[in-house]
Amino acid sequence: MTNKTIRYYEPAQLEQLRTKTELKLKNHQARILLNEKRIQNLMNEDLKKHVRQIVKLSDEVQKLKIKSSRLNNLLEEIKTGKVEVISPIKKAKQAFSNIPYRKQKYLWGILFSLPWMIGMAVFFLPSFLKSVWWSFNNVVPTSNGLQVTFVGIQNYIELFRSYVIDGNTVFSVELYLFVQNLVIDLPIILIFSILIAVFLNKPFKGHKLVKAIFFIPVIYNITLITDTLSKGFGQYIDDSTGTSQMFVQQITSFFMEIGLGQSLMGIVLNAIDRIFMIVNLSGIQILIFIAAIQAIPNQLYEAAKMEGATKYEIFWKITMAMITPLILTAAVFTVVDSFTRAPIYRFLDFAMTQNRYGLAATISISYFAINVAIIGIVFLLMKGRVFYYDDRK
Repeated sequence: MTNKTIRYYEPAQLEQLRTKTELKLKNHQARILLNEKRIQNLMNEDLKKHVRQIVKLSDEVQKLKIKSSRLNNLLEEIKTGKVEVISPIKKAKQAFSNIPYRKQKYLWGILFSLPWMIGMAVFFLPSFLKSVWWSFNNVVPTSNGLQVTFVGIQNYIELFRSYVIDGNTVFSVELYLFVQNLVIDLPIILIFSILIAVFLNKPFKGHKLVKAIFFIPVIYNITLITDTLSKGFGQYIDDSTGTSQMFVQQITSFFMEIGLGQSLMGIVLNAIDRIFMIVNLSGIQILIFIAAIQAIPNQLYEAAKMEGATKYEIFWKITMAMITPLILTAAVFTVVDSFTRAPIYRFLDFAMTQNRYGLAATISISYFAINVAIIGIVFLLMKGRVFYYDDRK
């Protein structure tokens, strides 16, 4: 094993480093004295009025003192005559380690987001902006290339007023039904996923197998599973649950008679009709909530039990509070995942087969805008209810 050779500054370089370090130290000390004098003047004027400015100056003074301490240590090393030559990579590491922890988190966040930002700027934004422009034009292929004719918002008017495919499938109606089903499915999927995650979080025989069963729809083809549930196996389930359906109808009639409300019962029955699809769409959300629950510190539960909290109080005030950030994440994922199965794609494919690229771009932009709008509504509804736990406090 060879020993690493350590390089030291030459005497001439060492003198230059000493002069440069002393100059920096002198500047830092001058700034410290100036800031301390400004702090004293502000405190003499009105402490309450200038409290923020005083705190800011105090922080700057503290940072300058830390830097001055490092410079003094460097001067002591220079006096010994042996100062190691540091590589640029090591200098960068030292500079990064001297940055406050909060700023380091921001820098790491930017670093990990950089590939996504580059991908957005290079691949997504040019295509997106071209689609926006095409949505206001009539774009048709010709022998000389694409012919682009500006038509304003005519494509949007046609899309939401009169665009029909397959003879009787209206875009606005299909969009309304899809959004209505999404509004119904979203809370049901979240509630179902949380309950299953709480159940699966408790160790029992076969809990790993049960987790795998709920995750199977995520792995296998959605079309295959849908066909299985809607054809042979699904028909067998329908035939074997005829008595249960009669019971559900009787219960429904009872609630209708006591005035529970036809609209509410319609929502419930609509969700029951799609129960297999709801379970099928909950695999990822269940795993998200299982990971969130397992990440909750045990000391919170222990402290709650010592204070005499009931299981009901522990669930609502600890478990639910701690997983609220992941509830928002799961809600956004559910909305985006539902849009991947939206009937809008049928209209988009039909417009492309007609070589109406302008109308196809209009459908794409409408799809994007509605998706973003629903995600924005979900975010605004949950913004004030999300709790972020910081164990360093």
